[in-house]
Amino acid sequence: MGPLGEKLKNLIFGGSHDPDKRFYRTFMVFAIGTIIIMVIAGLTTFFLTLKGVEQTMVPDVTGIEIENALVELEEKALYSSVQLRYTQNIEDKGLVVGQDPSAGTSVRAGSRVVLKVSKGSAVEKLDDYIGWNIDDLEAHIKSMVSIYGPLLSIKDPVTKVYDNAVSGTILVQRPAPGTDISAATEIEFVVSKGPVGQNRKVLDYTKLTFGEVIESVAGANIRFVFTTKDASSREIPGTVVSQSPSAESEVPFDTIMQFVIAAPDKTPEGYVFGILERTLPDYQVPVTLDVSAITPDGTRKELFNMKHSGGLITIPYLEEENTLLKVSISGKEIITYAIRAVREE
Repeated sequence: MGPLGEKLKNLIFGGSHDPDKRFYRTFMVFAIGTIIIMVIAGLTTFFLTLKGVEQTMVPDVTGIEIENALVELEEKALYSSVQLRYTQNIEDKGLVVGQDPSAGTSVRAGSRVVLKVSKGSAVEKLDDYIGWNIDDLEAHIKSMVSIYGPLLSIKDPVTKVYDNAVSGTILVQRPAPGTDISAATEIEFVVSKGPVGQNRKVLDYTKLTFGEVIESVAGANIRFVFTTKDASSREIPGTVVSQSPSAESEVPFDTIMQFVIAAPDKTPEGYVFGILERTLPDYQVPVTLDVSAITPDGTRKELFNMKHSGGLITIPYLEEENTLLKVSISGKEIITYAIRAVREE
């Protein structure tokens, strides 16, 4: 027996005949041996696994048909996941328009590649929109936006003519219905503004408060402009003292009403009277205009909403100082105005 054997014998059996010491030594040798065996087994498994995982290069499959792309990925021992989407070009239908990971990426065999495949254009032939309401069509077109942007748009300005059809009805469209669509397309429309002589009778708004006037005209989608002046001895402060066109006159429906308010002579403490003036872009079709106020304590209240085609807007207010006026177009906030009192020097 060599020196190593003697040392091992002494470690296990030692020179002592004490059973406790002999058991302790035996247990320690067994534990150490078990740990060594587990470490060797773990390292062996790790290196065998590492050696068994092959790396592969992701091919470029963009621009080819999905069937061919799947074959190329299979040849590289890669799996695929397909996402369908609209594109602007009808000729892209069935082609891979994007991939993730990108071409040239080194990945493990068996990895998954996401393929983005075109469903073609959301519109392949132009629908027949004659007879539609222009407002309804605008909302419909907005719902047809692809990942690459709007496919259809309405040419500005929309031509309006007198016709027996209801105001807002589409009479003519160019390109014609059935035209093939292969890219973003602008459509020109001719729209009815109602029969010739279709007018409305102007109501008498004098002596009403500006709030009552707005409720009436905004509810009828009649555009309006307010100005203010100091009240004379015969005028009621805080009310409309003149209007144009005058009451009982017959005017085209889209005529803008102009009102003059006699400024309030007294306002509640902490409140401010004024008129907010802003100019909106001209919209090719009327949009939804919402005006609301947020008081200093966070309470929100709607002042009015209406259809509006843009241009000058005036918003009279009598609100608590530090109230915020919010103006939104089709749900998108475009103006925030903080009401402040004018301090005298």
